[in-house]
Amino acid sequence: MDNHFKQELSRIEIPVELHERSKLGVHKAKSEMGGKRNRFFRKRLAIAIISACLMIPTGAFAYQALLADDFYGSFENLKKRAFNITMESYLLFNAKLTQAKGDLGKEEFKQFKVLLNVVTDAKLEYGDKNGNIDYSQVPAEQLEKMKVAMSEIQPYFDKLNGDPSSKEVLTAEEYEQYIQTLITYETIQAKIGVSSIRDIDTVPAEFRKEFSKARDYLYYVYEKQTENK
Repeated sequence: MDNHFKQELSRIEIPVELHERSKLGVHKAKSEMGGKRNRFFRKRLAIAIISACLMIPTGAFAYQALLADDFYGSFENLKKRAFNITMESYLLFNAKLTQAKGDLGKEEFKQFKVLLNVVTDAKLEYGDKNGNIDYSQVPAEQLEKMKVAMSEIQPYFDKLNGDPSSKEVLTAEEYEQYIQTLITYETIQAKIGVSSIRDIDTVPAEFRKEFSKARDYLYYVYEKQTENK
């Protein structure tokens, strides 16, 4: 193993039971709604889209041929295109992929990788320094491909995060709106140049109405999933 990988890996503490404890934390958050809605969004939206939404790694993992390399070639290659990426986040991404491989099974993971490749390629091609895409700047043909990939991959994200499939709990029209809402939310983040939005007061006035509408719809989807737990 490369010494640099060893050094970075040794610095990352990933408790063996983190996955189960994280599930308990999610259930607790779901029972605390009310005035904690904003805090829910900070946590929830962190896993809603690919830049932060895969799944929580379980246990320490041993270096092998990194699954992350299948998407980026190597950490060094990704670093040339995404300046904010760190070795730690790269190794954590690999850990998340390793968990997904175990949780989904061979055939599901194969399809998941195909879709994830589309999403990660788009992030590298059109994403800003925070990994957010301003979808209004993406060519129409490519945008349609990305929408299809996002629509197909979201149920996998739901499953990996222990949630009912959003595609199953929503009507076809609602699900289409959900995917568009995720796009809208990310676009706003890209336009104002932030990695995430913690408070609506930080959103410029020109985007505030659109942001509020998107946030409310994401909350609606969350409630529908909670009802079907």
